[in-house]
Amino acid sequence: MSLRALFLPLALLIAAPACADPVAPQAEVADDPAAPLIDALRDVSASLRASPYATSSEVARQNTDRYLAGLFGQAWDFAGQLGTIGTPSFGRSTGVEGLPGLFNPDNIYRSVLLEPGGMYRIYGRRGTHDELSFQVVDKYPIVGLGKNLLVIRPNAKQGKDFEVFLGGAPRKSGNWFALPDQARAVLARQSFGDWRQSPSTLFVERLDQPPPRERSGRFVEAANALRQAARLWVETYVPGIERATWVNELPKPRLSDTSTGGLGNQMSVMARYRIAQDEALVITVRKADVAYQGIQLGDPWFVTPNPVLHQVSLTARQARVDADGMIRFVIALGDPGVPNWLDPAGNPEGYVFMRWQGIRAPLGPDAAPTAQRVPLARLRQLLPATTPQVDAATRAAQLAERKWVPQIR
Repeated sequence: MSLRALFLPLALLIAAPACADPVAPQAEVADDPAAPLIDALRDVSASLRASPYATSSEVARQNTDRYLAGLFGQAWDFAGQLGTIGTPSFGRSTGVEGLPGLFNPDNIYRSVLLEPGGMYRIYGRRGTHDELSFQVVDKYPIVGLGKNLLVIRPNAKQGKDFEVFLGGAPRKSGNWFALPDQARAVLARQSFGDWRQSPSTLFVERLDQPPPRERSGRFVEAANALRQAARLWVETYVPGIERATWVNELPKPRLSDTSTGGLGNQMSVMARYRIAQDEALVITVRKADVAYQGIQLGDPWFVTPNPVLHQVSLTARQARVDADGMIRFVIALGDPGVPNWLDPAGNPEGYVFMRWQGIRAPLGPDAAPTAQRVPLARLRQLLPATTPQVDAATRAAQLAERKWVPQIR
């Protein structure tokens, strides 16, 4: 069977984002409209598998397969959003595996694509989660790291219902914002300190009459998006951070980079970990006075392993806080029987990302986390004597708490 015949059902059934110029019309293939997407999928697959990591172990192979599927799915979904840009709605990522950019399991990310000169009303009802923000950025999500042009945080003190107007003539109310000409998308971010908190309901309405526009067709737009996403994440971003980040050491918290889509007024720490089967990395950090504090792991592709099957993340509210106000997270390939185990899902190396949002008081020098790699045999010696032993039944109950979340959200 030919490669094209093999992937045709996949291209017809799955969804994904756009590329170099995802809006520009392209020449159509007369005999097979799916051909551009099938070719792009083949080329991106080959690019991924050219990496030495991709075939270095069975875990790496599975990570690479999931990553390819995640890139493909996001490209298709993005092309679908382009097709309805005149009648927009909040799109969201499908599934929890293989998503590029180390998505935070404690967040719900949704996006709306914008057109220059458009007028929009965003409204909804706030849930019980910790933070809600809308970032207006100058690039389409997935295919670009957009610069923050505007960040809007509806004030929870004004009630559950909220309404925001973007673009058009100024309004006297304080909830109108001018829409910059470079604006291409609104990214909505909901952050959860406790996974049992409820999400917000979000709606968007376009208030002006959208201009007519030519389309290349969803297959071509998805193919463009898939190629551009691969260039951005696989060829540029991940190799760059791999060279720049520390291994088994943690830098001080810093403001997130808003020029590449980072959330304003968020402090963060990024590093890499590397451990052997008989080792653990202990990360110690003070519980801070913030709305949200969390930690997560990522695989070498900068992709979050399945957060439902593996405890790859914990918030300050989910974690055990010791009597001295410190939280001690333990990264280990096997379950060490401690409450704050971070399961790397079989990856002996990968990324650590920590976030502080809704900061009420400046983070002082004592807020900086530390990391110490130790033999598993010495792990208990580094933890407080009061650290409980987590048995298999307790761990299973802890993991069960994570499994219902995708269905609720």
